[in-house]
Formats: sequence, structure tokens, C-alpha cells
Amino acid sequence: MKSIYLCPVCDQPLLIHEESGGLHCSKKHHFDKSTNGYWIFSQAKKPQIDSRQVMRAKRFLLESGIFMPVVEKLAALLNAAELNEGEVNYLDYDCGEGYYLRELKAKLAQSGEGKSLAKRLNSYGITEAENALFSAAKIQSEARAKLTADDMPDSDAESDTTFIVSTLKKLPLASESLDLVTLIDKQLKGKELIRVLKPGGLLVQVSPAPRHLWQLKEYIYPDMQEKSLNIPQSGELELLQTERVSFKLAVDGNQALALLEMTPYAWRANDKVRKQIAAASFEALEIDFVITLSKKR
Repeated sequence: MKSIYLCPVCDQPLLIHEESGGLHCSKKHHFDKSTNGYWIFSQAKKPQIDSRQVMRAKRFLLESGIFMPVVEKLAALLNAAELNEGEVNYLDYDCGEGYYLRELKAKLAQSGEGKSLAKRLNSYGITEAENALFSAAKIQSEARAKLTADDMPDSDAESDTTFIVSTLKKLPLASESLDLVTLIDKQLKGKELIRVLKPGGLLVQVSPAPRHLWQLKEYIYPDMQEKSLNIPQSGELELLQTERVSFKLAVDGNQALALLEMTPYAWRANDKVRKQIAAASFEALEIDFVITLSKKR
């Protein structure tokens, strides 16, 4: 039986072994899902991996719901989007611990139209950080066990997400195999996401807007000046819709540091700056994102 995967060794299509559920290609390369609940196709030489302490801080902060306005806007966009009425192959690129995958599916399932879409999603999360996927798979397993314990009917349970450890520069996915990709707080680099999208497939990007974490950036860039809003675009994509999501948070210093760790400029904060942030309190920390919905030409 065919799959959407490509063999990371030889780039041949991977087939599903009906009895074992494993994957194999015509050149006899075999892959089985790890006992931890995710696929390991390839691993980067130097993957960006957070420490356990940073991972716990990020997860606690995300699970508190501080970015729920972003999730709600994403769900609204997808509810109104033109997706096919059959199964929808959906990838969250560089998914981390799978927070947005979980919350987006849950939010969709809460509405009438969204519930239908949530059930049709074949969800995939991919990242280079195996420790993040270990956590994501564990959270999913615990959630599935709770559904079973509560005797929830299968029809009401959302299908599990498939998690994949892989290098991100070369995705183990067939060309034009995905209907939907989300790219959250990451830049669109290279052509891989364009390659795996079907013609007419949708890419949803969540990018920091000029005021995002402004009060934190002031510690790192004392002479900072606000820049104009930059809308990410690509020649292979047709921009369909743009939304801006801006709100303010009250957070303490440790929460602010966790937010800082989610940015690409966290490395610029030296020990002195981190101590200053940890000792501070932010009553109105600005959160500012721009969300774009684009279609592959």
C-alpha cells in the first residue's frame, strides 16, 4: 500500500507493509515506528535542541493558553478556506512538541464546520529535535488513554498525529502530497515546502510583526526603531489573505525568558540581559503576529 513518504536513503516511494505497519522501498530499506511513538527517518548532524528546563518552561507557557488568540485566528482561516472535501494531508513544519497541532485540531472540533475538517485531517508533525517529539508523542498517548478511560466513542475522537524526526532541509515526503502546511513563527526557506504542496495547496504562515515582544527586544537592541510590516511572499505562491493578531500579556520575568527562547535572537541576550529580564515584570508585553494564507500556483 502506498504512503506519502519517500525513503530518506534512496528517495524511492515508501510502501506500507499491511501486517506490520512498517515502511519499505523497492531497494529494501525498511523503517519501523519507534517504541516511543514516532518515525525516525533521518537526523540532522547538529539539531537545535532545547534543554529540559527550557522545554518545560516553553510547554508550561504555551499550555497556559497565552497564544490562544493565534490558534483561534488560524482555526477561523481554515474554516473559511477552500480545502477539498475528502481527506486533507496536513503538515506542521518544525512542530516542536506539537502544541499548535493539538490546539488547532481541538479548536476546529469545537465548531460545526470545523468539526468536519478536524475529522478529515491526516495530521503530520515534523522536526529535527527528537526530544521534542518524544514529549509530543507522550502527550498524545496520554490523551488517547484518557479518551479510552472515559469510554469516548471512536467517532468523536480525532485521529492521532503522525510525528516524524527528520532533517528539515530535505523532507521525506513525496512531491505534491500535502493539501495544507502551517509554518508557525518560522521563516520560509528553500523550496521543500513548495515541493511537497499540491497545486492549489495552502500554506499558512505565522510570522512576528514589528511590535512582537517589543519590550524584550529593547533589552537586546537599545537603539531599536520600529520597522514597517513585512508580508512574507514567494513567487510560487499566491497570497490570498493577511491577518494581524496583536494583544498584550502580563507576564513575570521567567515567563518572559521562556518567550525570548522562542525567538531567533535569543542567543544575543547575554547573562546580564537575562538577569535583568528575569528580575523584571511585564504588565503589557506586546504580542504581534501577521498571519498569511497563500495558495500554491
